Order: sequence, then structure tokens, then C-alpha cells
Amino acid sequence: QNHIMEKCQTGISNNIVSVKIYGGTDCYDLTLMDLPGLVRSHSRDESEDMISSIQSLIQEYLQNQRCVILAVVPANVDFHNSQIMSDAQSVDPQTSRTIPVITKPDLIDKGAEGDVLALLNGEKINFSLGFHMVKGRGQAALDNGQSIQDGLIDETHFFDRVEPWKSVDERELFGTTNLRRKLGELQMSMIRTSIPAILKEITQKQQEAMNTLSTMGGPTLTTIVDKRRCYQDICQAFSSNLKASLSGKGIRATSSTSSNSGRSNIKVANNNNSEPSAAAKLHEACTTFMSSIREGSLGTIKSIVEGAQVLVTSDKGDIHGDVVHVGDGYACVDFVNKKDRTTDALFDFVGYQSDSALEEDNVWSDGTKVYIARSNNTFDLLKNIPLEKIRTDPSWLQDKIAENRTDDLACFLNADIFKNIVSEFIEEDWTPHCTALVNKTWAILQLAITESLSKTYISVSGRYPKLKQRIQKSSFEAAQTLVTEAQKQVQAHLDVEKHPYTQDQVLFEHIAAARHRSIKRDLEAALRLDQAGAFDTEAIRTIMDEVFERNRLKTVEQHMAEDMEIVLESYGRVATKRVIDRTPMICWEVFRTLEMRVQDSLWNTTDDELEIAMRDSANFTRNYKELSEELEEMNKAIAIFQSLI
Repeated sequence: QNHIMEKCQTGISNNIVSVKIYGGTDCYDLTLMDLPGLVRSHSRDESEDMISSIQSLIQEYLQNQRCVILAVVPANVDFHNSQIMSDAQSVDPQTSRTIPVITKPDLIDKGAEGDVLALLNGEKINFSLGFHMVKGRGQAALDNGQSIQDGLIDETHFFDRVEPWKSVDERELFGTTNLRRKLGELQMSMIRTSIPAILKEITQKQQEAMNTLSTMGGPTLTTIVDKRRCYQDICQAFSSNLKASLSGKGIRATSSTSSNSGRSNIKVANNNNSEPSAAAKLHEACTTFMSSIREGSLGTIKSIVEGAQVLVTSDKGDIHGDVVHVGDGYACVDFVNKKDRTTDALFDFVGYQSDSALEEDNVWSDGTKVYIARSNNTFDLLKNIPLEKIRTDPSWLQDKIAENRTDDLACFLNADIFKNIVSEFIEEDWTPHCTALVNKTWAILQLAITESLSKTYISVSGRYPKLKQRIQKSSFEAAQTLVTEAQKQVQAHLDVEKHPYTQDQVLFEHIAAARHRSIKRDLEAALRLDQAGAFDTEAIRTIMDEVFERNRLKTVEQHMAEDMEIVLESYGRVATKRVIDRTPMICWEVFRTLEMRVQDSLWNTTDDELEIAMRDSANFTRNYKELSEELEEMNKAIAIFQSLI
């Protein structure tokens, strides 16, 4: 007691001093909790919160529905002033588990015995279990060394010889022996009544203990044979989980160790996990990759998109402009050169005045018409130009051609220039996206390995952390090796693509068709074939001469740029298809190969490495033993309670 008080540093402690007494047939099987007496004040050397601490401690036990309350009331104290009686009735209003015990009957004032007797007989207040009276050893008896047995004999003589107690017919109301018997019978009765609830509670705790033991994976494995078997089962479960994630189909496996044989049991469950598989994630990454490649320069060289620099075909020749809006089958183009500021080839009307403030160059549509804001709150109505009258402006290629000029005659389209431009596009547009897809594959694999490992029992229980680290490390190394090989294959493919080549006949057909498309478009615009009317032969000749004259006046660089654009766009269609397929195929091959590579790596683990990695901590061994013993005790308790039903 002194040790407890020293440790808790307070006047009252919730710690229990447990004393077990074994007395053979003389002792009833009872658990008696001796609580401190209620106090209303404290001395100088006592804690200020002693009163509330005692009250709180007593309430904790009084409110336990499985406790029998022995409300001790001295016979020489007014019953109505008893705090314990009030507290007992507040938590046990039916008085089904409260026995008021009257003590010190030898100290009752002369003439007051009748009131105490009436209380004992239940005439003043009724308790379901009735009152009881005992007489303990007084201070004089204790000083004289009176034994407990002699005290019980003295108590019996007192109640048999002293009035008014000796005249009471119900002798079971008196004495410590009768109280013990009454409590024993009451305890058995309460146990039988509480058995269903107790049994339910113990069964629930039993299931929790069994579940915990299951996740712990079985007792400590002592032989290398058992450890090797367990390791193989763990690896097999992990491989199954990994394969299911990488393929996007199959099942998820979890591993648990039998508590009897030391061998792992593999539990297989359907994959109801809502988390996307690694295969689904890679498919999404490949889709994003495809879109990115198609949006690259080789894939969009001649695409009419907002912001593109284009040439608009008119009866007066080509007009340079910037695409500001793209609709269904048409586009709207703003001027680049001031001379085209008001041309009807680009605008339906110019110079509208707005009553509200406008942000210059802002473009908006009312659903059918498209407008562009100018300075001073004016705006223009843009023409909806058919896409067949618009083509991309190849003048940007003139700079590329100049940068890659060789010593060959400049009137021919040079293959080396074409190769250099293609190489530049591949390096700037394709290489980053291909590298990103390989890196994304590596990230998906890392997550797949981690998640697959978490589905095995070792990660649930935290057991064998070194083994988990070893499996993860070996798997990461296998994945990293495959990803590195994949990166080399992707780079090799891109290097090959930097040397343009194809036998796809579509390429040559597309080039042939595109080469005369420009002159045809100019002729159609000049002859106004989209309008009604007819020209005489001389007018047609004049128009054709003007078109061909404009074409003749183009510089060699302009002609080369136009040809280069045609070839690049045609070749880009062929090459883009190849890279869209090739890089994802390499990444998918990593997925299909990884599980076997991981297995090969894990099977090479030595016995010495297993001994280190599968060594249980002292804490695990202790916890498993304690929980197993608790489960065994609960099993025994359940059997006993079931026998009493």
C-alpha cells in the first residue's frame, strides 16, 4: 500500500491490492472489494481532492451491474444520514443487488434497540435482499489478540444471548457466517442470470483474440524447414497478388501461418478492391501518352488549330494570318500584315462601335458569328472561312532549312536537312513523352509491389519487418532492371526513328496528292468555282497566268519549305503510328516479365538470410504467448458457462 501511494503521489489510488485467501471448505468463492469510507472533510496533510477522488472511485464500482453492494451502516449512526445508502439507491433503485449491513450492535444507546430492530426487519425501509447485522471484533479484542475464529464464536454468542436479537426468529439475518452464505448464494444466482450476457461478451473477446492471433501469423518458427516453408508461401501469395495487379485480372491472395504446424496457409479471396489495378493505371498512362504524341509537331504540322499561323487562299493570292477560332468545318483568321486589315477574305465587316468597354483582341461568338475586339472599343466581324481554303504557313521551315543548310545545291529538297528536322522534332516532342511513360511505368510498378506486399499477412501484423524489406528491395531491384532495359529499348527505337525510313505506300501517295493540292486550291479560288457564273477563254487564261506567275515568283526557300512541310506531314503520319505503339508495347512487356523476374530473385534467398529476416522479436513472442493463454482461459470459461445453462 505504501509503495502504491508513493508511486501515484496522491492520497487516493485506483490501483488494487489483491490478496488471495485459500481456506478449503471454510472459504466461500467470493471476491470482496474493500473500498475506502466516504469522507466529508480532509486534514491539512491530506489532498484537497481526496473527497472527490474517493467518491469517484466508489461510483466506479457501485455502477458495475455485476457487483453486490454491501452498504455498511453503523448501528449507532442515524440511518437517514448515511451517504452510502443514498449512493446505493441511486445506482440500484430496485435494490436487487444491495444488502445494507448493520454493524456495531453492541454500541447502540440504551432504549434505541427497537428502532434498529425495526430497520433490520424492513419495517422502516424495504430492500429486496433484506438487511443483515454483524458484530466484528472490537478494539479491545484486537488488542488482546483475539483470533478470527474466536471472534466468530463471540459474535454467535452475542446474537444468541442479547436482546432483542436473540428473540428474532429469522436467525439468518445475523452473523458473518450467514452473510457469507447469503453472498455465495446471491453470487451464484447473479451469475446464472448474467450468463447469456457474460457468454456473449467472452465469445466476442474470444473471436477478437482469434483474429489477432491469425493476423500475427502463428507461433515462432524454430526450424529452418518451417521458415523456408513459410517463406515460400509468403512469396507465392505475394507473387499471386502482384501478377493479378499487373495483368488486371485474377485473384488476391493473403498468407497466414497455422498455429499448429508452423506451415503457412494460403487464403484466396475474390478481388473486390475498388482501387484500379496496375494494368488499368498503365492503360490510362498509355492513353495519355498517345494523345500527347499526336499533339506533337510531327502529328500536327498541317493541323488547323487556334494560334496556328496559316495562309488563306483568295482570288488575289495567299493572305497570311493567325487562327483565332475553329468551328465545325470552318475557321476564323485575323490579319498579320496591315495591308490585310480590312480584306473581305478575312472579314465580313470591320469597324463596329461598342457601347461598352472591350478588351482588345478578345474573341467571342454569339453562336453563329465570331467577333474580335479592336482598340477604342471597336470590333470586327470575322468571316467563317471553309477549312479547305486554309493551310498552314510553312515559312517557319525556312529558318530550319537555313540552319541545316549543306553544301549541296539549294534547289533540291535535301535528305540530310529533312533528317535533321525530324531528329529535332523527335528529341523535343517525342523523347520527353516516351521518357515520361517509362518513368510512369516505374512508379506504377513500385506502387503495385508495395500494395501487393501489403496484402500478405506480414504487413498486416508487422511481423518479420526485415523479411518484408528484403522482399520489397528484391522486387524493386528486379523492376528497376527491367525499366532500365525498357528505357534503352525506347531510346534505341527513337534513335532509329531519327533516320527516317518507311516502305509504306500511303506515304508516297499522300506526298503526290499534296504537291498539286496548293496550286489547285489557288486556281479554284481565282476562278471562283464556288460562285455562279462563267469566264471566257481569255479571262481564264489571264487568271491561270496570274496564279502561275505568283507561284513562279516564290523563292527557292519558299518552294523548299512547302515541299518540306508536305513530306514532314506525310512522314509524320507514318512515324507517329509507330511510336504510339512501340513505347507502350515495351512498357507492357515489362509488366508481363516482372512477376517471373521477382520470383527468380526471391527463390535465391539463402537459409542464413532467412534466419536473420524471420527472427521474431522478444515482444512478439511474449505477446503471442500471453494472447494464446488468454484465449485458452476464455475457451475454458465458455465451456464452464455453457455447462451452467
